Amino acid sequence: MNANAENRLLLKGGTLLTMEPGSAGEQIGDILVQGSKIVEIGPNLAVDQSASEVIDVSGKVVCPGFVDTHRHIWQSPFRYFGSDWLIAHYAKAMWGMAGPIYTPEDLYLSIRIGLADALNAGVTQVFDWNHNVISPEHADATIRAHRNSGARVIFGYGQGTPVWAEMLDPAIGTSRGLPSEDLRRVRRDYYASDDGLLTLAMAARGPEVSPLDVVAAEARQARELGLKSSIHIGNGAWAHIKPVKLMHDAGLLGPDITWVHCNTLSDLELKLIADSGGTASVSTELELHMGHGHPATARLLKVGIRPSLSVDTCTNVSGDLFAIMRATLSTVRGDSNREIIETGVMPTKVVLSTRDVLEFATIQGARANGLESRTGSLAPGKEADIVVINTDAPNLIPLNYASGAVVVGAHAGNVEMVLVGGRFVKREFRLVDTDIAHLRRRAEALRDSLFERIGAKLGSWFPPIA
Repeated sequence: MNANAENRLLLKGGTLLTMEPGSAGEQIGDILVQGSKIVEIGPNLAVDQSASEVIDVSGKVVCPGFVDTHRHIWQSPFRYFGSDWLIAHYAKAMWGMAGPIYTPEDLYLSIRIGLADALNAGVTQVFDWNHNVISPEHADATIRAHRNSGARVIFGYGQGTPVWAEMLDPAIGTSRGLPSEDLRRVRRDYYASDDGLLTLAMAARGPEVSPLDVVAAEARQARELGLKSSIHIGNGAWAHIKPVKLMHDAGLLGPDITWVHCNTLSDLELKLIADSGGTASVSTELELHMGHGHPATARLLKVGIRPSLSVDTCTNVSGDLFAIMRATLSTVRGDSNREIIETGVMPTKVVLSTRDVLEFATIQGARANGLESRTGSLAPGKEADIVVINTDAPNLIPLNYASGAVVVGAHAGNVEMVLVGGRFVKREFRLVDTDIAHLRRRAEALRDSLFERIGAKLGSWFPPIA
């Protein structure tokens, strides 16, 4: 192989799910990658094999990297610790107890753990919804973790948990803690361009947890800095104030906002989001567990919003999008089938396909992150964020329908290869340049330290709440 071979890669003979609008559902073909970009897709591509690395992926499914549009990666050391929590337990434990004690180094390691989990499961792009940026040093540690991970990460710069902890007391209406000058510093010093592997956004608060003057100030600042915003909204009973209507009346809606959850928003508010050109992120599995309300996916679709998907937090659910895709598919289909059966007839039409859900996990995620022109589908000129799913395992043989296999059958253990910007981050079922045993030791030491500092213990533990 000559000196240029490392920059040219041919994935040959795979079952391709390009997720390009208007493309065939699946096709057998090759993908040629040059540097960070896809340069050609088609059957039996002719390349100089002496100048390219050629990998036979025949019989395997090749699809775009999955996109998570809302994940609190800093909570990774508490993985599954809150499996039996509701949102009140989570808020007390993470905002009120754990978050405020994080050092910058705690934050760095937590993010490295969480992004390794994401990449291992084929999640190549993550909106890191970081509401634990306590200080400029915490922001710097976050960026360092993103850089060292190999993932495509959108840094959702949010408030530190001391500010969120204040919000646990509804009698406190705080306007302190706007990111202001430090967010400006981060934009200036680290994200002067929006074309890199790492980009910046605002993880904004929203009317359910903050006064409207604060909401307006954050919206103005994000737009001044040219940043997209992401807002938690429609969270259980908190949405009784009609938060989207409040923002609409204040002239704050726009296509630059991703609305996270949306469970208990009114139909009018969903229509306002659709009319504004906004995007949505649903965390179906977690929402069902924690008490956010019924997932809004079907209602979003009715107003013309094709949502993206997100894990939210690994305190309660797994860090892969396979589980989220299945939960989303099951919830929408179950609701539709129940409604039809209640009329006295049997369902005769599937309302949501596996390809629809795979679209939510790829191109719609990239759209919500403002990166759909660069990522989210497999097409010449796009960044080579690619997942190769091995179908030799018992849960996927024989391969009959690729979209169904990915959404209904696959799991992280089936992910054989992952590329981000043309670079392998997982190969032969193993993360590249990651010593898992070492990472585990560091993760356990961090967990033990955090647990000791907040008085938690392994096993079933619930934070004290009123």
